[in-house]
Amino acid sequence: MKNLPFLPLIFSLFLGNSGLGQKGMTELAAPRLSWENSSDRKVKDQNTEIGYDQWEIRTPLYFKESGDWKFAAGVRYQSTDIDVSDATLLDENRLHSLDLAFFLSKKKDENLDWLLLFNPTLAGDYKNTGSDAFNYLTIAGAKWKTSETFEWIFGAVYTTGLGDDLFVPAIGFTWEPSDRSSLLFAGPIIRYKYGLSDSLDLVLSGGFSGNRWNTQSTKYTGTKQERNFRLRSYRVSASLQWNLDEHHALFATGGIDFARIAEIELLNETELLDRDLKSAPSLELGYKYQF
Repeated sequence: MKNLPFLPLIFSLFLGNSGLGQKGMTELAAPRLSWENSSDRKVKDQNTEIGYDQWEIRTPLYFKESGDWKFAAGVRYQSTDIDVSDATLLDENRLHSLDLAFFLSKKKDENLDWLLLFNPTLAGDYKNTGSDAFNYLTIAGAKWKTSETFEWIFGAVYTTGLGDDLFVPAIGFTWEPSDRSSLLFAGPIIRYKYGLSDSLDLVLSGGFSGNRWNTQSTKYTGTKQERNFRLRSYRVSASLQWNLDEHHALFATGGIDFARIAEIELLNETELLDRDLKSAPSLELGYKYQF
């Protein structure tokens, strides 16, 4: 259940696609496979528990540079084994999510780039997929390079995947204080990377985590009923990446999810559940191929 829906990957691309962005593009262009677990935790003031295991695969699809224009595309698929102890709220075992990210940039001069990103997501049980399984995020803005080690970004974000439709201004930056370290900051998203050695990297990060799925079942009332299920939280994590050689890397990430909320509602917006979840530890193990 990673990120709403593609945010750290998106901001890495959005902030790291020129100048000091070769490291960002190298990470973005890395196909990866991972497994993640979030322990069962109780819903506040209820006996219901929610937890999950998840497999994820992510890969770039396309990159093209022509003059002052750049275009990139990537895809991510997640398969989530969800565990909700109260089947009357949600009787689902497997949920799916498919993300696409399309990025376009236009260089105005040596220090300024115009940027546009569109990230649609299709998330649900994939039994009878309809329009309610679709949500998206759009970012438009500009990136301003002030030095060889620092870049600002200004713009706006519109998303339908965080709950109610959300439109907010955006500001962020990337900074490389040394050859071994880099810092990305984009509103609530922060990521610090430090090279402990030539083969071992440490990454400290914070950001939104979660997803929204559209489900359909006849088990609740005897007739088909759609329910939107949403989990969201803020995750703080630490990751170690072991670079086996120039191309292959293994990573392990441990984190804690705070400010967790579980929501289940019908299509007529009747709420079946809107409660806090207890904080929970998370673990992610994975493999990455770096070009």
